[in-house]
Amino acid sequence: MKKRQVTASMFEAISNIQITGIIRGNSTAQATIDCRPSHTLIYKINGESIYYLRGTPTHLREGTVLYVPEGEKYSFEKVSAGESLYCLINFHCTSVSEQKPQLFSSCDSEHVHYIFNQMLRRWLLAHNSSDRYELLSLFYHLISILLQTQEKQYHTSAQYARLRPALSYLEEHLYDPDLTCSTLAALCGVSEVTFRGLFADQFGEPPKKYIIRCRLTKAKTIIESGEYSTLNEVAYTVGYQDPLYFSRHFKKYFK
Repeated sequence: MKKRQVTASMFEAISNIQITGIIRGNSTAQATIDCRPSHTLIYKINGESIYYLRGTPTHLREGTVLYVPEGEKYSFEKVSAGESLYCLINFHCTSVSEQKPQLFSSCDSEHVHYIFNQMLRRWLLAHNSSDRYELLSLFYHLISILLQTQEKQYHTSAQYARLRPALSYLEEHLYDPDLTCSTLAALCGVSEVTFRGLFADQFGEPPKKYIIRCRLTKAKTIIESGEYSTLNEVAYTVGYQDPLYFSRHFKKYFK
């Protein structure tokens, strides 16, 4: 019974839905939103971005969906090379019972992708009430899928809670050259071996690989922006104390 209460909490009181926009685009390198003007569902078509919501980094990867409540303040940065496409649905409603960000990471991605595409097409072509009702029907179908996904994800919530101290620390110290897995493990009160296993189960890659990927992607963004004039400056900024080691890593990663 507890699982059903958690699963239903987010959208159980949703009513009087008004869809205000459906957009497909390519993520910018980084941005800060001071106040989200509407409730939003963001579907990641490809690439990866990190959203910083209420002090917690949330990874939006290909095939996942992120709910962001109306009025939310957050920031994000792209951490994958190349294009990073998304589709988002903005909407207003009378009430959402529990207004907090929620990541849906175990979706039926092909089905969700199809629904977002159909909703985008309907939004662009909507000319009458029949089209608008079809759009709402697709939206409710999408919510149904997300609620089923939330139920599947419920069993991993305790695991994520164990990692939360390390994730919060990572948000502030990702580019600290002294950052180590042992430090992160200690924050969670587990051994380094256990921490590496928990992290890999949750995010699909070991913590060391994750840190390297984020640092190198950040370095690429800095280089492309022209913010720093030397490779040494870029290396130090993203946490590398040895510019030559950074250069080898960077060339290998982006070859």
